Parts: sequence; C-alpha cells; structure tokens
Amino acid sequence: MTEVTSTSTQAKETSAADAADSTATAARPSAGSGRGSRPLLEVRGVTKRFGGIQALSNVSLEVAPGETVGLIGPNGAGKTTLFDCVNGLMHPDAGTVIFDGQRIDGMPVYRRARLGIGRTFQKIELFAGATVREQLMVAEREKRGDGRLWKDLLWRGAPSPEEVDEVDQMVKSLGLEDVADTPAEAISLGQGRLVELGRALVQRPRLLLLDEPSSGLDSNETTALAAVLTVVRRDFGTAMLLVEHDLDMVAAAVTRVYVLDFGRMIASGPLDDVLSDDAVRAAYLGQAPLAPS
Repeated sequence: MTEVTSTSTQAKETSAADAADSTATAARPSAGSGRGSRPLLEVRGVTKRFGGIQALSNVSLEVAPGETVGLIGPNGAGKTTLFDCVNGLMHPDAGTVIFDGQRIDGMPVYRRARLGIGRTFQKIELFAGATVREQLMVAEREKRGDGRLWKDLLWRGAPSPEEVDEVDQMVKSLGLEDVADTPAEAISLGQGRLVELGRALVQRPRLLLLDEPSSGLDSNETTALAAVLTVVRRDFGTAMLLVEHDLDMVAAAVTRVYVLDFGRMIASGPLDDVLSDDAVRAAYLGQAPLAPS
C-alpha cells in the first residue's frame, strides 16, 4: 500500500519572476503531450487570512500535466479559497503559485487564463434564451480575442466554419447532440453542468479547476459526468484539480487526492489510503481515530 504523504514539510521558496504577456500566451500542448517531469501546477506554502480567520495555512500541492487530482475536505476547509488563489480571484498573503515553471500569484485572472488555467463554479450561470450550441459558441468566439463578440452585438458577425466545427466537436465530446439546439431553460441540471464544462473546455485550458461539478446532480448524472471527465483527460490532455464531496465520483475520476481541514493540508495520496488515515477519518468523515487493538 502506498504510504499517505504528510504535508507538514515546509514549502520551498521560489524565485521565478512574472513573464511578459507575450510569454504568458505560450502555445498549448496537444492531448496527451507532456512537459517532462516538472509539475504543471505548484502551490507552495500558500496562506490566506480574512481578518482574524486563517482560511489557508501553509498549503502546498502539485498537479502534473494531464493528471486529474482530487481536493477533498469538509465544508469550510478552504477548498474554494485555494481555487481563488490559483486562478487569481484572490491573492495569497504568503506563499507562491507556479504554473508551468512561471510564478503567477501576482497575476490578474485574465493573464492566468491566457496561460491556460480554466475554471468552473458551483453555481451554474448560463445565458437565458440561448441554446446549448450558442452557449458554447460564445466561449469559442471569445477565445480568439479578435473582437468578434462586439460584431455579434452589432449583428455584424457570423461564426466561421472553423468555429462551427469546434463547437460541433465539443457538443459530441460532451454527449449533448440531442439537446444541442435546446434553450438552456429546457435542459436538465446535469446537462447544464456539462454545458458549463464545455464552455471552459473550448478555451483549451491546460489546467481546469472544477469546483463541485456534481452539486445537485442525481447518481446517474454524477456517473455520466465522471465518465465525461475521463474522456476529457483522454481526448484533450487537460490536467484537472477537482473539488468534490461525492467520493464515488472522486474515486472514478482522479488518480490521487489531497485533504484539507480548517485550512491545513492533512494528507495526500491514493484515495483508499487517504480515507483509511485516522486524521482524515476524524476530520473529513467525522469518525474518531480507531483505538489500538
């Protein structure tokens, strides 16, 4: 059995400096490609305080290119706060965030997105009256950054054949062909989650942060979503960091997990090994440590 790794070791310091925007927009790797043994994402000793509350305390983790990693823990453990520090909605009070060897903890959200960091949120926000295909087309056209969205608002733009093809491929990858031309109001919650996932994926992120994607889904929808995430990793080569409470979905989607409790990383490793750890059982599952026999 693989030993559960303690995360009490002090995070290493980094001297990597912010690069210019032209460097930040480096080409994305193709599906399945790697960048050697260097982690794609490195979080080192991140600390975040809100007044007298320490939401994160010396948190460190790594995600390799193309890897799917889980981040679990009870409500209030600091999981979403950590996501906010990674994608730029918040800046850590201490520690560093490194993406593909480049320090990014001082960058705004849009520059991190250009580097290849995408995110979904717990609450779905879809455009009212727009079909599934149109939802994805908006994200596809925004990705190109050539001002076409402004032309759309003025009724002067039309999707290119390449854009139509990209959206059609995404619809197929997500298994949404039957509802592609259905307005958002008429699709299920599970289908809405897939649309949100698709809008993030058309940006071709190298790292996707998934914040409780199964929230509100029934067991069948959750199983279907886990299968789609497996396809995403296989077909797009996208690394994913998954915050999720449904442990069955976590087990189906990830290779290993980290566990947060009260802002501290208390364990990491394969899911089965982590869940058998006494500290995790006490903190996450609400069970006291097992007494020695």
